[in-house]
Amino acid sequence: MTTEKNNSYEEQHHRMADMNSIVQKIKQTLLSDGMDTTEVDEAFAEAKLNDLTILTDLYGTFREGFVNDNDANLENLKKYSVPEGVVDFYRNFEPNSLPPLSGGVVLLGLEAIKGENSTASPSMYLLKHGLLTFATTIGGHVIGMDLKDMQNNEPRVVIADYSFCSYNEDLQVVECVHVPDEVANYYSDDEPIVLSYDVIKECLPQVAASFSTFLIKLADEEFENIEREYLVG
Repeated sequence: MTTEKNNSYEEQHHRMADMNSIVQKIKQTLLSDGMDTTEVDEAFAEAKLNDLTILTDLYGTFREGFVNDNDANLENLKKYSVPEGVVDFYRNFEPNSLPPLSGGVVLLGLEAIKGENSTASPSMYLLKHGLLTFATTIGGHVIGMDLKDMQNNEPRVVIADYSFCSYNEDLQVVECVHVPDEVANYYSDDEPIVLSYDVIKECLPQVAASFSTFLIKLADEEFENIEREYLVG
């Protein structure tokens, strides 16, 4: 084995050890909350190989599921990739019918990620701009990894109100309708706030600087009520 391959193996092993400790901490909390031991053991499982393509081939996975595709944003999916460290998490610890965790966060399994990002608003619109929803909240809001904003090869994590944007049939654009006042004030009353990555950056609160940091916060139960803490009232 070459030095480069050996280093890669060691890095992957270290990553998995860290993820394993995070998952074990979440499992311990589930047990403390009264969840059945068998259910806890099944709460995270190795993903099916075919299901991993949901993360490794975004364009191939989602190109058939979109409606209202009158723009070129769908092609942007070819530019985005989920980092290997994130894929590793799902490869080894795919969430499986988990109850809400710290702060009311619900981690989605791979098939649920596919369904959410294919047909649900606002996820299906955010995906075209590089945000992949991987969790939801009790109130139906969405939490996504920003594949356009990486630190140390990990995406930052943001939250979006379920009513953040929707398709405007009259104007044939995806319009942002639930935005902070400081953003809305830049636009006239009759001017639509068309969804773009710049608008996303201005509007969506960051809840963690990286995917692994988000999982650590979940495991450490740092979120009390993620909706109340981060979303516009």
